[in-house]
Amino acid sequence: MLDRNTLIGLVLIFGVFIGYGILSAPSDEEKAAIKAKQDSIIRVQEKIALQAKTIQIQDSLAQLTNDSTQTTLNQDSINLSVFGAFASCSQGTNNTIKVSNELFEVDFSTLGALVKQVTLKNYTTYGKQPVKLFDKNTYGLNLTVGQNIVRTENLYFEPTIDNKPITKPIEVKGNDSVVIVFKAKVQADSLKTASLDFRYVIRGNDYRIGYDILFDNLKGIVTDQGSVEMGWNSDLRVQEKDAKVEVKNSSIYYLLKDEVDYLKENGSDDKKEENGIPIKWVSYKQQFFSTALITNNDSFASATMQTITEKRPAKDSTYLRTMQSLLTLPYDGDAAKNEIKMDFFFGPNKYGVISDYNINMEEIIPLGWGFFLLQWVNRFVIIPVFDFLSGFGWNMGIVILILTILVKIVLFPLAYKSYSSSAKMRVIQPEIQKINEKFPKQEQAMEKQKSVMALYKRAGINPMAGCLPMLLQFPILVAMFRFFPASIELRQQSFLWADDLSSYDSIVNLPFEIPFYGSNVSLFCLLMSVAQIFYTRMTMKQQQGTTQMPGMKVMMYMMPVFMLFMLNQFSAALNYYYFISLCFTFIQVWVIGKTINQQKVLDTLKANQNKPIKKSKWQTRMEDLEKKNRTLVEQRQKQQNKRK
Repeated sequence: MLDRNTLIGLVLIFGVFIGYGILSAPSDEEKAAIKAKQDSIIRVQEKIALQAKTIQIQDSLAQLTNDSTQTTLNQDSINLSVFGAFASCSQGTNNTIKVSNELFEVDFSTLGALVKQVTLKNYTTYGKQPVKLFDKNTYGLNLTVGQNIVRTENLYFEPTIDNKPITKPIEVKGNDSVVIVFKAKVQADSLKTASLDFRYVIRGNDYRIGYDILFDNLKGIVTDQGSVEMGWNSDLRVQEKDAKVEVKNSSIYYLLKDEVDYLKENGSDDKKEENGIPIKWVSYKQQFFSTALITNNDSFASATMQTITEKRPAKDSTYLRTMQSLLTLPYDGDAAKNEIKMDFFFGPNKYGVISDYNINMEEIIPLGWGFFLLQWVNRFVIIPVFDFLSGFGWNMGIVILILTILVKIVLFPLAYKSYSSSAKMRVIQPEIQKINEKFPKQEQAMEKQKSVMALYKRAGINPMAGCLPMLLQFPILVAMFRFFPASIELRQQSFLWADDLSSYDSIVNLPFEIPFYGSNVSLFCLLMSVAQIFYTRMTMKQQQGTTQMPGMKVMMYMMPVFMLFMLNQFSAALNYYYFISLCFTFIQVWVIGKTINQQKVLDTLKANQNKPIKKSKWQTRMEDLEKKNRTLVEQRQKQQNKRK
């Protein structure tokens, strides 16, 4: 049968669930907001349906043109009915314009005036091929022209530099820059020249490309009011050793007002719509590279974003994940001219690069932004020291070793207090055992606690000195857990048997996969687990004779096994750091244990045995509280005896 305490506990738990359900239920305002969001989704879907119909007509136009049975049709009238004033731009030759700077090479397409491909110069894939950021990249405006939606992806643009045709590849270096203008001329009724211009600015040493859209005398032709929509689809490519880890770390990030948000990275397909709150930038983020669209003079008024994983990346597949966005840009249909200023970013997720833009885009790098202490440790301690050590050109394995030594040196005062306090407590353990035997009953817990605290004071031991320093070291441990897998500096850096410190190391590849472990055998992870077992054995020996919770010994020995399964497919740099950190900890504990003079601790205890102990304010308050509780209990017992 359930006792009274168990029943009360169950009732309280049930009450907590009911209360949480009531408190978490949406209010009337929240219900209205949800309904408004659903209505907006329906409107977007209706507009997408209209666009799809127009797209189908525009995409079938080329087939209709080449069909010999349709030669009697007036091609100009067909183009005019589908593209309206942009009919003259519906036919042409799709040429590729190549532009390179010191960091990347860009392929522009005259069909759509878009960036077709970006190849980064200073990075290669795990297969030693140039890093091409996407398999397919399309974007453009969806313009209302007459009764149709004209997609700029289907228009042919004329590229020029300083109003001159481009006849050869372009190279930009240093502080130089080049401006390429893609122009789609419009058939206007007036004598004024009307056009839609896409202007790209490529600088010599910058991962950003200026992207400006100019509506020149398109009033009455483009009839959108208040805003125009921009669609952006990109198929990302596999770049890394472990495609499964890469796809989990690939998602859409965006700056919503002043906060960075993202679509869940480890989901399959995910979709999110944001309305009414300005969006500064949208980034298609991979594990170590990103493609971002950044607004300058205005923000995106709304955005519908979606990630799609059609299939698990195979070893022979370059496809990773599809990113899709429908963005809303400001547009004044009554103005003669409209200009939208933006930037594209095509580059690495390197903290020192993207943090200089001052738009919070560095938060796409998972450095523990959800907890201020973790991000502070990484931003102001780990990253600066790591960059300083990397500047000497040493192997990254040596850099991690020196970084570990520096961390241990800085934390040594805290570690010394912790380990020395534990060693002193082991010395006085026989005295603590006597106190336990003196107060064996549960109702004597307060007296036992007071006696133990008095013993600590006589021996000169601060019990908090053992746990507080370890607690202060924990943020650094977790910060390293975040830093190493996200550090592009470790990408494809070899050390000993590891060919890529940013990914797992493997000495054996199994022909099968072990659940929760994987098919690779990480030697760094094995060494870390073995070191943890030795460290556990040492601490258990030092704690012989101490009072331990039941099952604690089993739990401590199970922890290395758990870590072996958990970290086998993690970054080799992370397992290497944990391994050498455990080795240094093992040495520190052994050395500090040897420096503790056990006889001195016992002599201090005997010398203070008969001295009065000065009570702290906290201890005095606790004793007063205990006296009041005793008085209340005695009064209740007297009242119960009188009633009997």
